[in-house]
Amino acid sequence: MKILVCYPMKSLAKTYMPTASEVLVAESSEEFPRLAHLYQPDATVVFSEMYAAPAWEWLPSVRSVLPAHSPLIIVPLYRDEQIIAQVTEKLELEMVYVLSAQLSQEEIRSKISLILGFVHERKEHQSSERGGQVYALMSYGASGITTFCINYPILLARQYPTKSIAVLDMNVAKPDLTRFFKLQQHQLSLFRPNLLDYQTALRRNWRSVCKQSAHMPNLYYAHAASKWRSAELSNMLAAFRLQFDHVYVDWGYCFPESETMQRLLFTADRNLLFVRADPFGIESAKEWLKHWREKGVQCEVLLSHQEPGQPYRIGEDIPLYGVVPRISPSRLMQSQRSSSVLIEEFFPPKSYISSLKEIAKADLAEKSVVYS
Repeated sequence: MKILVCYPMKSLAKTYMPTASEVLVAESSEEFPRLAHLYQPDATVVFSEMYAAPAWEWLPSVRSVLPAHSPLIIVPLYRDEQIIAQVTEKLELEMVYVLSAQLSQEEIRSKISLILGFVHERKEHQSSERGGQVYALMSYGASGITTFCINYPILLARQYPTKSIAVLDMNVAKPDLTRFFKLQQHQLSLFRPNLLDYQTALRRNWRSVCKQSAHMPNLYYAHAASKWRSAELSNMLAAFRLQFDHVYVDWGYCFPESETMQRLLFTADRNLLFVRADPFGIESAKEWLKHWREKGVQCEVLLSHQEPGQPYRIGEDIPLYGVVPRISPSRLMQSQRSSSVLIEEFFPPKSYISSLKEIAKADLAEKSVVYS
């Protein structure tokens, strides 16, 4: 089967296609109509990122240059998915399949295989194992993600020595974890070529790429702050999920809502929004959670900077992953200057340690600590 693909990278485009197919790649939207007219493909796959114009302009013209009864498969960006579906329906375009923007690279190949009749590859994908848990950590800023990622994974690794744990610093704006643990020589972007293809990503030993904790042999860290593409992120997390039991991703700020951030939210097993325990923080969190719930993404709240005896109320339908107390700025500054981990200090803040232990207990049961 001859498949024409419209995608900016010829070598990467073929990794989305069934292996038994003959693939021709148009690396620009301008080149696409010429190749379509010249080769008359049996099927066509178009990635919407190739077009700057709105879908109601480019989609009908793409359909018109293709053989009448050949399938056209659209792989949309998140921002394009809804409008492409609407244009297809309203203009009654025939033989147009619009995939979900939530799909990973391997899932896209599986869907294309299913649509075009490559059943064997679809079954192979369905038999794959999911593996460990991926946690996406986000906030509006200054809500304790860095402190949590410094302390909690160590506590978890200590309590559960048979569990392998990875902590990835993806905070492009503020890679504090990288500075704290000195991860500059453990940057995952060096291995980008391995992340272009799903199977290649799975074959690499990512533990050898990460920095292993000197005290906890089951705990690993990596500097992953880079401008990742959605497909790269999907392949990375799929590989880490198979090689680790728990993967904590410090994404940092939950804005702007890039394509890659949306892919992370749909890919992670648990999405954790860190929220300061004050009225403004809680109200902002409610709006953010509502926005993503409408898109089908479930998120949990980790309430931070909780004052002793301070009441809080988020909402009956919002799950709390946990609550951690406020630590005085001077106490935190002291630990950061000496590069010491709070839970390993001789006199650690007891209330903070107790809250982390409660989270760990619920974490291994894969549930939230409490509901408001």
